Amino acid sequence: MEVSKTALAVALSTGLLFGCDFDVGPDSGGDSGTNPATPTSDLVGPYWNFDASAASTQSTDLPNIYVFDGTNQRYYTDNTDDTVLGTYVILTETYSEEDGVVTFTYYDAEGNPTKATGQFEVVDGNITIDTDTVGVLNGTDDQTAEVKAAVEAANAEAGFNNLVQILDTKGGDSGDTGELRLKLADSSTGVPVDQIANGKITVDLIYQKHADTTQGEDEDGNNAYITLYASGTGNAQLYGEAVFNNGEIFYRSNTIIDTKPQLSEAIGTYELGEDLAVEVEWGSDEYSFSVNDTTYGPFPYAADNTPVQVIALKMGDNSNTTHFELLADNFKVYNIEGADEELVFDDNFDNYAIGQDLSDNPYNNNSSEAVVVSATGETAPEPEPEPAPEPGDFPVAVNQYEFSNAGLTDSGTAGNDISVNGDGAEFTSVAGVDGTANTAGYLDQDAAFSYLKVSSPTGAQSITGSFSVEAVIKQTARLDTSYYGDDVSVFEYYDKDSSNNDWETGFKFYIEGDDSTPENLNAIKMKMYCGDSNTEAKTSGLALANDQWQHLMAVYDSSASQVKLYINGEELTTKDLGCTPLVNGNAEDYVSMLGGSTSSDKNFNGSADNIALWDVALTADQVAERAAEFGLETVN
Repeated sequence: MEVSKTALAVALSTGLLFGCDFDVGPDSGGDSGTNPATPTSDLVGPYWNFDASAASTQSTDLPNIYVFDGTNQRYYTDNTDDTVLGTYVILTETYSEEDGVVTFTYYDAEGNPTKATGQFEVVDGNITIDTDTVGVLNGTDDQTAEVKAAVEAANAEAGFNNLVQILDTKGGDSGDTGELRLKLADSSTGVPVDQIANGKITVDLIYQKHADTTQGEDEDGNNAYITLYASGTGNAQLYGEAVFNNGEIFYRSNTIIDTKPQLSEAIGTYELGEDLAVEVEWGSDEYSFSVNDTTYGPFPYAADNTPVQVIALKMGDNSNTTHFELLADNFKVYNIEGADEELVFDDNFDNYAIGQDLSDNPYNNNSSEAVVVSATGETAPEPEPEPAPEPGDFPVAVNQYEFSNAGLTDSGTAGNDISVNGDGAEFTSVAGVDGTANTAGYLDQDAAFSYLKVSSPTGAQSITGSFSVEAVIKQTARLDTSYYGDDVSVFEYYDKDSSNNDWETGFKFYIEGDDSTPENLNAIKMKMYCGDSNTEAKTSGLALANDQWQHLMAVYDSSASQVKLYINGEELTTKDLGCTPLVNGNAEDYVSMLGGSTSSDKNFNGSADNIALWDVALTADQVAERAAEFGLETVN
């Protein structure tokens, strides 16, 4: 549908749209990009026509259509009493979907609504729903020209209008730019040709400041582009480019410096927030474009005059971020042969869920920071909150080291023998969190190397991905200040290599002892060893208090490649890792706790009530529940 010129600009500039992040660059030499963070359901987008099923009756004019957008179900019908045949009215209901089961409103041949729930499957554009109330429904994605035109007209009448918002909020080392990339050869596009020698695109654009931007306002990296590429997406494959920057219009010239075709001087102007009807045409070694009926060009091709294979709408560049946004609607691609113009691709973005990341079908997965938004003020649905865990609603620890008068025990699923190691090491039962004498105390601080050791640690050796480490401890202020500057290991997994050389993999949960940097003293840290590299997370500026019982937790989530640190149930640090911890599971592996066996790890001075290890990443709610079990849910 057409963009509503004034209303659209007002709606977008008043912050009715939300911001998301993405990237890819105007001068990228490859196909680096991002995949969507959240896969889109196969239910969303198509025009589902169930009229061919036994439970429905074919319309005498237009078929009845169901469209699911991630939040609402829209039923398009011309069978109501007050509807002219060939013109849809829209009946809107909410629906829900989880794990391939959908609950929606089905309309029978007389238009009577019925709630239906069933498992669905989509194969090659056909859907089957085995419902509990109306039997098995079979449908197809019915996007004929007549149906699409009627749906667009009904949407326009109802005020529905989605578009794509392209931002550039990454830049820097990520080397990305906001981009919506259409690669003609991708089978998901439905385009009947892989390349176009003579063609054109039309698109409605708005270039303006992003109302919710957090990016600094400067003059760098603010270009928006409509880019034509030949056989690749580097500078050498540029056929042509229309460029917009802060109210000025440019084109990509054939003047090449350091292999890069240069931008022209400004050739036109526009107003920020103005609706721009843009058409770009190419062929016969040249290209031209028009903006709101003003024509620019023709210009000679920039670097490559072979047929166009990739078309991109882009915002920003690889090295910077921008406080501007590019909004696009009614994106059409034509293949021109002589006097014939064939429409080969058409997208008005109305059939996607609001908030959908368009780095998947039909767009190329190297698209980035291109998200569907609403021009009419609709917002993405809020995710359903995770239910609070029931007491005890978390996995059993693989190791749980408890301390009592009877000695040290492992009550986890993988029991292990524990020994006390080190010169002068002392283990003394002292009062624990609940006041009973059930904790281990390391009270001989002068012993150089004092620690608990678990040889061949069953449980720890089985970890191949996510894990969580817990410690309930009370640290006593160190009496011998010469030990400041050394770390105190709370739980460390020494993962030896097969030749029993010094360990290179594993992890270490410890207390920082650096008094040269006061903000690091007694900080909680988790270091991950990844073979030839390591990285660590720490509670910078948030230290472990002395002479207080506290609940510590480190959680490694392998799926997100993140470490999170908690004190007393409060998440204090999240760190993205640059490496993957490796676990070999050799017989020489061992765990040390509350101290270390090297000169860089001093013995712990204080008391411990519980140390545990899980082979999963506990959730924030589960961590909070564990802290509460020890009466330590109050934030430090």
